Amino acid sequence: MSFADKTALELGRAFESGKADPREVTEEFLERASLMDPGRRIYVRLLERRARAEAEAASERAERGLRRHALDGVPLSWKDLFDVAGEATAGGSLALKSRMPAQDAEVLARATRLGSVALGKTTMTELAFSGLGINPKFGTPANPHDEKIERVPGGSSAGAGVSVAAGLAPAAIGTDTGGSVRIPAAWNGLVGLKTTAGRLPLTGTVPLSPTFDTVGPLAKDVEDANALLALLEGREARQLHAADLSRATFWLPSGGVVWESVEPPIRSALDNAVRRLVRAGARIVEHPLPELDEVHTLAWDPKASRLVAEAFAQWGEMLAANEDLIYRPVFDRVMAGERLMAGDLVRGDLKRREINTRYLAATAGADAVILSTVAIAPPPIAELEAGGEAYGRANRLALRNTTIGNQLGLAAITLPCGIDDKGLPIGLMLQGAPHTEEKLLTLALSLERLLK
Repeated sequence: MSFADKTALELGRAFESGKADPREVTEEFLERASLMDPGRRIYVRLLERRARAEAEAASERAERGLRRHALDGVPLSWKDLFDVAGEATAGGSLALKSRMPAQDAEVLARATRLGSVALGKTTMTELAFSGLGINPKFGTPANPHDEKIERVPGGSSAGAGVSVAAGLAPAAIGTDTGGSVRIPAAWNGLVGLKTTAGRLPLTGTVPLSPTFDTVGPLAKDVEDANALLALLEGREARQLHAADLSRATFWLPSGGVVWESVEPPIRSALDNAVRRLVRAGARIVEHPLPELDEVHTLAWDPKASRLVAEAFAQWGEMLAANEDLIYRPVFDRVMAGERLMAGDLVRGDLKRREINTRYLAATAGADAVILSTVAIAPPPIAELEAGGEAYGRANRLALRNTTIGNQLGLAAITLPCGIDDKGLPIGLMLQGAPHTEEKLLTLALSLERLLK
C-alpha cells in the first residue's frame, strides 16, 4: 500500500484500525523525500532521527489503544521558521543559517504532545517576505502541476505547499502574513486556512510582522484543515458538519481592485462555483465593497506600511550587515522601512481600524465574502528570479487579494475550484469575520463537496 495519496485523517484512521503503522508511513515519506528532492529545494532538511522516534512512540500508543489525537502518528512538514529544538531554523535566510533554537515553537510542541510526527523543515521565501516563493539562496521548489516549465510554488510557505502537492507529506504547517498559506495552497491545488491573528501562538517562530503574522495549515481537504487547526490548538478535533447552503449568504464584491487583471480562466472558474452555489440555494449578494479597495491602497502605501516597518525593525540591522547574502527583492522591501515615519504609521493604523469597522458592519449579514485567492496562474520561475519590474508586478498580483484579510484581521480559507487551460490549479477564497474559522470550515466543506 502506498500512503502518498492519503489524507492526514485517512492515515490516522488507518493507524486506529491497525491497517497501517506510523513507522511504515513515516519511512515511506522520508524515502520519497530523499529520492524526489535530492537538491533540497522542498525540504531544507529532513528530521529523520526525530521522525523515526516519534513514529515509534505513536506505533506503541496505537498498539495499546492510547492514541492521543485523530492525527496521532501522522507525519507533517513544518516551514523553516518554526523553531525545532537543536535544529537550525533560518527563516529562509543564509544570514540566519547558524540560528539554533533550544526548544520547539509552541505550536510544534502542542502537535508533538498530541502525537504528530515532525517529518522535516520546508523551504520558504527569505524572511517570509514574498508571495511568489522564490529563494535563490536556499532553492525554489518548482510547482508540481507543470512537468514542462518550472513555475513558482507560491510563498512564502513554498516548500510547505509543494511537500503536500508532490506527495512528500500528508499535510504541512505554514504561516500567513499577507497570503503565505493561501497562495501556495491555491497554486498547489490545496486547502489553506488563514487563522485570525492571535488565535495560534507565534512563540518560537522567526517573525516578519508580529501584527499580521498568523499560523495555519495546508491540507489536501477541508476535513484535514479542521483537524490540523485542532492539533495546533492542542485539542481534539471536533466533528465537522457541512453547512446548509440553502441558508447561507455570500457576498460577491462587484467591481473594484480585487477583479483587476484576474485571468479569464480564474474568473470563469469562480463564476462556475457561484452558479453551483445558486443552484444549491445559496443567496449571493453581488454588490460593491469599497472597503476592499481602501485597505488595498493603504496596505501598499509606501509611506504607511506597518508590515514593512515591522520587518525593518526586526531585520534591518541584520540585513544591512549581510547585504551580499540577501536576495535583492527581499532586501529592498525590508530596507524601505528605514524611510518610514512614526506619524504616518499611526495615521495608517487609525485608518485601517476605521476601514475595518465599516467592513465588518457592511458584511455583517453575510456568512462569507467570495474572492479569487490569486488573480494569476503561477508564472515561470526563470522569468522572475532576477527580480526587477516583472518580479514586483507578479508579487503584487499574487498577494493582492489575500493581503486584504491580514490587514483587516480576518479569518479566511482557500480551496480548489478548478484548473486552467494549462492544468494549473485555481483557488477560491472565503473570507470571514475574525474568529469565524469554524463557520468558514463548515461552508468550505459544503462548497468542496459541491465542486467535486
